Amino acid sequence: MSSLKQPVVNVAVGIIFHPCGDILISQRPSDKSYSGYWEFPGGKIEKDESIFEALQRELLEEVGIQVVKAEAWLELDYSHTDRNVFLHIWRVTQFSGEPTGLESQLVHWVPLHQLNQFLFLPGNASILEQLQLHHEF
Repeated sequence: MSSLKQPVVNVAVGIIFHPCGDILISQRPSDKSYSGYWEFPGGKIEKDESIFEALQRELLEEVGIQVVKAEAWLELDYSHTDRNVFLHIWRVTQFSGEPTGLESQLVHWVPLHQLNQFLFLPGNASILEQLQLHHEF
């Protein structure tokens, strides 16, 4: 009996903070899996990219901002039925540009205490828990 290993997808995720303390979230567009669910912006890390480079690229492509200052915050893994996702979560505390949904997705600034009012991707549950625990951000 052989066991097949599920592929691991490394993903850079940005918890983007507005100067007033709100956090940026985006809704998955209708042409992607889990459409309608909310998430923190980010995406797959390419083969020859550092996590920070992937974070910069993904946030520029997805929401049109240039990351100026960010720090590694949390690492989590999440198993889907067909793959394992390893989330590299960074706190983005300084950026230039105004976030816009460049992939036809909705984006919103949300106060930390209102995040639980949105339906997030299942893999984001641990991020939400950690944000509530570390509410001093």
